Order: sequence, then C-alpha cells, then structure tokens
Amino acid sequence: MAANSSSSRPPSSSFSRPPSFSSSRPPSVIWSLRSNSTGAIANDKRTSFTARDNTKATANHPRARSSSFINIPSSYVLEENLFTHNSKARQTWSWPRIKQTFRRQSRNTRISLTISGGLIILYILIWTGGFLRHHHTHLRHFDNNIFNDEDHHSSAFSGSGSNIGRNQTRTLREQGQACNPRIQQAIPLPPRILSNGTHDFDPTVIVLSFDGLRADYLKRGITPNFLSVANNGLTAKYMQPSFPTLTFPNHYSMITGLYPSSHGIVANMFFDPKFSQDFNYKIPDKSWDAKWWGGQPIWETAVQQNQKSAVIMWPGGESERPVRPTYHVRFKSNNPVLEKVETILKWIDLPREERPTVIAAYISEIDNAGHSNGPDSKRCQRALGEVDAALGVLLEGLRARNLDKIVNLMLVSDHGMSYVTPTQCIYYDDYIDPSDLLLEESLQPHLSIRTKSTKRTMEIYHQLKRAQLKDNLPFRVYKREEIPARYRYSDNDRIAPVVVMADPGYVMTRRDMGLDVVGVHGWDNESEDMRAIFMASGPSFPPLQASSAATGTGTDGEDTNRTGSETPNESNNDSLPPFENVELYEIIARTVGLHITEGSTDGLHRGYLAKPC
Repeated sequence: MAANSSSSRPPSSSFSRPPSFSSSRPPSVIWSLRSNSTGAIANDKRTSFTARDNTKATANHPRARSSSFINIPSSYVLEENLFTHNSKARQTWSWPRIKQTFRRQSRNTRISLTISGGLIILYILIWTGGFLRHHHTHLRHFDNNIFNDEDHHSSAFSGSGSNIGRNQTRTLREQGQACNPRIQQAIPLPPRILSNGTHDFDPTVIVLSFDGLRADYLKRGITPNFLSVANNGLTAKYMQPSFPTLTFPNHYSMITGLYPSSHGIVANMFFDPKFSQDFNYKIPDKSWDAKWWGGQPIWETAVQQNQKSAVIMWPGGESERPVRPTYHVRFKSNNPVLEKVETILKWIDLPREERPTVIAAYISEIDNAGHSNGPDSKRCQRALGEVDAALGVLLEGLRARNLDKIVNLMLVSDHGMSYVTPTQCIYYDDYIDPSDLLLEESLQPHLSIRTKSTKRTMEIYHQLKRAQLKDNLPFRVYKREEIPARYRYSDNDRIAPVVVMADPGYVMTRRDMGLDVVGVHGWDNESEDMRAIFMASGPSFPPLQASSAATGTGTDGEDTNRTGSETPNESNNDSLPPFENVELYEIIARTVGLHITEGSTDGLHRGYLAKPC
C-alpha cells in the first residue's frame, strides 16, 4: 500500500500483510522512495529515508522487482511488517520477537518507526484526555434550558473563557452588545421647565418597583393599567436582574447602576470578613449602617445636584449615609399600596421649590403572594389585580392634574418567581455540618460556605464536590474565583470563598427546617422565571414610532412636542430588546437632567434604552 504522493508520512494503515516474497531471507521492514521511471529502489545518498537491507538493493535485485512494491512515483512503501513472516504459517506473536525483528532493521527504519509510534501514542493520549475532560464536564453540568455549559455562557459575554470574562474591560463588554436599529438616539433631555397650565414643573420621574413581578405576569389579561403605560410609552421584552436574583441586591443595583459585587450588597444576608460582622436585611440595626452600602443611589445624586428626592421603603433608602433623600417613608410591612400612591400624589402637589423630582417607591404585595402561595395561585392573581388598580389610581391622579404628559412614570421589578416543592429540597446537612458555617441563609437556591478557617472551607468544598459527582446531585460547587464570569459575582470579599448553586427549581435547606414557602427566587439571572419588567411613559419615553421618526429632534430634547401623545397602534406594542437592570440608574438620571460621570456605573448604554445602531 502507498501514501498519497503529496504526503511525507507513512499511512497508519500500512501495517498489513503484503504479498509474500520469493526470497527466503528473514523478514525486514523497508520504507522505499520509488520512481516509475526506474522501477527500482532509489539508493541515492540524498534519499535519506530509504531503508535498505544489508545487501544493497539494485534494479536487478529480486526484492526490487517484488510485487510487494507498489510502483507509484515518490511514494513510501512498507514492504513487510513486523507481525508476519515469509512462510506459509503465521508465527505466534510475542514481544521478544518484535524486539528482535526491530533490531534487525536499518538505523533509518528504526528511527522512522520510533517517530511514527510516538506520534500515534501522542495522538491517543490527546484524544483520551479530551474525551475525559468532556465526560467530566458532562457529569458536572446539568443541561436543562437554563443552566447550560458555563463556557458557553461565559463566551456569550466575553468572547472567550471565564478567566478573560472575569477581567474583561468595559470596551469589550460594549462590543458584545447587540445594537437595536429602532433606537437612534438617547432619551430626550427634557426642557428646564414644563407646565400643566396652572403650575410649573421641573422634569420629574416616578419609579415604582413591584417586588417579584415576573415578566410574563403581564400576559394574564388582568393588568390593564400596566398595559396602558406600555402602549402609551415604551416597554422592554424583559429586564434582566443581577445575580443573585434577590430583593436587596437587585433593588440597590437598579438605583446605583452597579452589580452586587460592585456596590457590596451581595445577598440579603452575608458576612463581611473585614468587619467580622454579618449583614441581615431583617435586622435594621445591622443593615442600615452606611458601611454596608457602596455606590451612590440616584436619590443621593439628585440631592447633590440641587434637586429633591423622595423614597418610599426602597431597600437602601434608610441607609445612614451622609446624604439622605429629601423625603423618606420607612419600611412598614403592612403599608398598603394605595397609601403609597396617595403619598406620591401629595409630593407631586407640593410647591415647585419643595417638590421632589426623583420619586422611588417599593411595592411588595406580589412578592408576598408568590412566596406564600406560588406564582400561579389565586392569591397572586388577586395581588396583581390590587397593584394594577392602585396604578390606575395614580394614572388617573396624574391625568386629573394634567401631568400624564409632563411627569415620567417608570414601572420595574427586581426579579421573578418560581415554584418549589418538598421533593426539590437539597438537604445540605446530609453532606456537611451546618455548625461549621459562619452564616446560614436557608431556603435559597444558593448556599454560601464560609468557616473560621480556610482549610475547613476547602475541606467542605471537596466534600460537596465528591458528593455531587458521586450521586449526580442537582447543584454545582464553585470556589469564588471559579464562578462563571457572566454572573459578575467574584470580585468582592463579601462573597463567600465557596458558593453552592442549586439547579432551577431546587433550594438548599436543612432537614430540621423543611419547606414553608411555595415560591422562591434567587436562581440564575438568565432564567426565564427570574425575568423582571420595564415599561415607561412620559415626555422622555415617547412610543417607538414617535421616537424613531425623523423629526429632527436632537438629543437635547429641544422639540417639546415629542411627548408620546400620538395614538398608539400595533407597532407600539413591539418590545425593546432586553437589557440589564444596571442600566436603570442612568436612564432615570437622564430623564431629570442629572449629570453622570462616564464609567461610574456598570451600565453600558449611557442613558439609551438600548444600544443604538
């Protein structure tokens, strides 16, 4: 058999039994560079690859005329292999015979065979290693629509592996953003003064956050006032929360434009090794100290730029920072949503010099119902109806004051909600001793592992890894530096050295705690069930048809007729592409003319609702 004439490497299939020789001499292996013109074995000294027997081959030598030589120009031919003999009967194979036969070959033949064998072994090792790595990855990761392979997700953001993604620059992140051809300019900057006919108004925005309002809740046909805002303004397909999809981290991300790892509120409960103290959102004495809260919330930005701000129960609003909101309503669990609406309208009715321009309110009814009864329960449906009715009161109040085209209204949420059942509990006390942990927060889709010693933390890490691999358990275990880059959740010491993340639908808990909730959130921020909402109306949010029309309006908003008063049509129901909630801070700032230093947030759009083309 022969290799292709363009190849300089013997084919791997050449180890086959060739036709027998007429010669009775012992077998040999001969690699020969042949030529059709001579039909002989080339013995020119320049043909260094030619392996010859002790008897010099010539054109008249019977071996040269043997049918075992395939007469193809410039081809290497294996005349006989190591495993056959020039006799009718096959010799029993043995390793000593192989070595003996090998030693009888010429020096060049032995070199050629050694190199070929080494390359074959190297190929086998590389192939085997790749297979094992793939098999190991398959065992570790559960491909179930939400948690796909980590490298796939990391590359979606960084274009390469998680190490690069972890250190990617703002420029690289921007390059990875898909543009939206329907958005051609930033949110119009409002004029300095607006009038409703009787009073002058500075640019004003009301931001209502509905805790736990999943994006698809608005498709249930029981929220006409939400849809009215969307049809008369702009709406995104959904807003992506930050990881972890919990209330405090995400509310503070929305209002600062920073990921949790940047602003420091990395969970609802966490331990800070610098302070040797734990943060607990349920304990005001622990949670409202300014040392916990990084970044600059939008109400603080407004006050620093000589505007007034007002906050109703928004997480972080009670933080004892040097700059406080102008007006503030402390958290009360039994404060009904209608009472919050009435407070907002009272602020709107204040004289211009006392009136806040940035108003942020937190509304918890939907989240409470989702936790206790589940996202599809009747109670959750009632909660949706209640908050929609309260929104209707606010919309009517603005229309009665002729402010529906003067005051901007933004409706957002922090995360979604998903069902969990007792069969989906991962009892971590089956695998580790909970008393080793410095802080426990059960009934969550993730578990933070931090102990008094690094050694013990790593021992628990390996215990959980072994348990997961052995029994194919529905969770993944990461060291902090191993957390996939797309989570943006590894650059803060408040994040535990080891983090366990449950698969969708599963929660981490102890056997003595059981499961006392029906709905939970906190999973992967790309999970469909965790998606939040964004919709807005007012002078800064004209419907898409108006905002993309060639009206000649610049980004300074000089054309004050562009207020979204056009009759909504079917095209206005089209959604903007999804965006991350860290964009919200600059969007709010732009609606009221606040100056934001470029690069001071983790957002990329710089006040755009989506990256323009």
